[in-house]
Amino acid sequence: MTKEGEKRRSILTGKVYHVKVIKDRVVVLGSPDGSTQVWTEKDNLKLFYEKVEDEQMPEGLGRSPTKLKRLRSPASVVLDFL
Repeated sequence: MTKEGEKRRSILTGKVYHVKVIKDRVVVLGSPDGSTQVWTEKDNLKLFYEKVEDEQMPEGLGRSPTKLKRLRSPASVVLDFL
């Protein structure tokens, strides 16, 4: 279950977002610096975003790039969904 304030990483771009608003089937994600917002459906979170724990933050946000979790390709995510 997704909660407001959670961190999510796009599997397509690797960018990290915070869940800002959840309303019915729509979720608003915002970048940590506030420069970007993404509107998507809840179901898309499962397909295109992965939950990020604090220790999985990308370089520049306190973590070494050698310890990052490898991102899955969009094709593998779609195949897993099917």
